[in-house]
Amino acid sequence: MKVTLAGFNIDTNLIDKLPEDTIATPETISAAYARISRDPKDVPELRKEAREQVKKARRSNKAIVFGMSHHSVAEHAYFNFDILQISRLALEELEARRIGSAYTEKSQRYITLKGDCVLPKEFNDSDTNKFKELVEFQNKFYLDNLEKLAQYQFNNNPELAEQAEEASAKGTSDKMNRAKNTMEGWAKEDARYALSLATQAQLGMSFNARTLEHAIRTMRYSELIECRELSQKLYDTTKDVAPSLIILTDPDEFRKAFKTELKDDNFKYTRSNLKKYVKEMIDKYYGELHEGIPQIITEKHEKLILESNVDRNIATAIIHNNSLLSIEDSYRIACVILSEEERGKSFFAEILKYVSAFDSLPREFEFTGELKYELVVSASNFAQLKRHRLMTLLSQDYDPSLGITIPQSIKAISAENELMEVCRRSEELFSEFLPKYGNAAEYCLTNAHRRRVLVAANPRELYHFSRLREDEHAQWDIKDTAGRMMNLAKQVAPHSFILSGGKDQFEKLREK
Repeated sequence: MKVTLAGFNIDTNLIDKLPEDTIATPETISAAYARISRDPKDVPELRKEAREQVKKARRSNKAIVFGMSHHSVAEHAYFNFDILQISRLALEELEARRIGSAYTEKSQRYITLKGDCVLPKEFNDSDTNKFKELVEFQNKFYLDNLEKLAQYQFNNNPELAEQAEEASAKGTSDKMNRAKNTMEGWAKEDARYALSLATQAQLGMSFNARTLEHAIRTMRYSELIECRELSQKLYDTTKDVAPSLIILTDPDEFRKAFKTELKDDNFKYTRSNLKKYVKEMIDKYYGELHEGIPQIITEKHEKLILESNVDRNIATAIIHNNSLLSIEDSYRIACVILSEEERGKSFFAEILKYVSAFDSLPREFEFTGELKYELVVSASNFAQLKRHRLMTLLSQDYDPSLGITIPQSIKAISAENELMEVCRRSEELFSEFLPKYGNAAEYCLTNAHRRRVLVAANPRELYHFSRLREDEHAQWDIKDTAGRMMNLAKQVAPHSFILSGGKDQFEKLREK
């Protein structure tokens, strides 16, 4: 056996120091690996050829990845991005990609925020001024209450407070004082519930070429200007480095290479068409009653759906994800639609009308897993939930009518009414902006505001979720959600989930 390191990600500053005639591109790895199945040469020799003949490697990639539709070859090429000054709202859209991706964000737990936010370009000058005033009001809550929340954590965690004081007495710096940082982190985490979804974030992100291409094509037609600009910037920074692997992002180059038009209809129209079509179905069938609604069991904001009908699950997910209906109402309408053969056929034909040979089906087609939930979660909760990318996650738009999530610590320091006023003013401007700016109005909302989310996961993925999010180190909001989700799972599969729980409880669970 021979194991050879073929390549790895390196800093672009190092690439810049290579000789001038060197073409540094991950395309050569993809081109070499693409030829493994049909070329008798050993892999190292294939890589050497690709490095020496980059133009030929690029032609090979175009023919194999797109001509023969072997897109997995593009997954061998990886790109790393530093992304700064992006809003938390845009992050949700960016991080919707799950496979071939990695994200590490600057944490709101460990970093004290300074009030920086993205000013949406959708807003006119007058509305931008209103938005700035709202953000200042939201940030004031954060800054005014951060110290009070930190003191609350010190008072309510005497063991940690003692550890923090002992560390300080020994001369440990604040930066290295783990106990102190933990409690201050909890305070920052709760103070952020008042902050806008326009709050700036930054992250390190890694995509393989296939995922990068999908991100560029999808966000090119986003409702948010910020995401459309992000799509263009991702394209601009990579088009010269790996043109053969992201050719689906460039209609002109695709036409030259394959003498056929690249259809972007799926990215342009499918999502907006779904919302329009689902609204028509709701208006038409909402009043009709129909038998066959699946059994649904509930714990506070969490619902577990007991259903195995594939067509009905997918139709329900499409209705739910493109409206603000509850899961029960979504199932009712799906039942009515599918009660007649031709009506059901027509429904799915409309859903798929813009999908081409190069496109994946809408993510709603994943919603057939054995355990299906509807959750109501805060934006702060969702920021963590969305990282569990192997679960199917389908989120509605934010809906102020679902209320807000208020941390217990904020109630304890008597700042509950203050946070509610922040949220009330945020909702007021959101409602004013919604008819004018559509989804961009969500920039006004806070981390406390809620949305409905559909989740489908198999038991294996739920175990991973439980280990991480029911653990003592988990943030309280998602920890509560995870606990109630697992309580519901244990009701329907008590034996399968006998060892579910946080990592800190695993040995006790095993003994029990």
